[in-house]
Amino acid sequence: MISTHYYPPNNLPMISLTIKAGKLLVLDWYHDKTQKLLDDINQQAVFVAADKLDPHDDNHKIALQTIKELDEYFKGERQDFTIPLDISHGTPFQIKVWQALLNIPYGDTISYKALAEQIGKPTAFRACANANGKNLISLIVPCHRVIASDGTLGGYTGGLTIKQTLLDLEKRWQT
Repeated sequence: MISTHYYPPNNLPMISLTIKAGKLLVLDWYHDKTQKLLDDINQQAVFVAADKLDPHDDNHKIALQTIKELDEYFKGERQDFTIPLDISHGTPFQIKVWQALLNIPYGDTISYKALAEQIGKPTAFRACANANGKNLISLIVPCHRVIASDGTLGGYTGGLTIKQTLLDLEKRWQT
């Protein structure tokens, strides 16, 4: 298991990436979730600087692909990610919510209520909001595209400024 850092444009904070067994396990804006998850599963990730990643190592290859796809996303050149993801650490309900998040089109938003309806649990909008908060691959599993029914942003693990920046970026580049 390895971790590396990605530095996005637009004065956004550093993103910590953790890859395990050839899949992206964590994309964390502030590194706190990364460390908590690793502590919870009693594992350590080896930190590798982005410029030292070896394209012949499976985990390093996924880190390099993630960095490339994030660069393309922030330039408006990518709307869908192709990185293999590991979302197995969630409960069955959380995994169902995260899978539904992957179906929200680039540049669109839905409400927590609509998300709950999509997964067949129309009264579980608060539970969907909680599952969003447990999403460890934010941005790529696009929980930033879920807003409150009244049109306000709701919450976001990276903070509301980052959520608004991502939504604005997607609206700007939306085709």
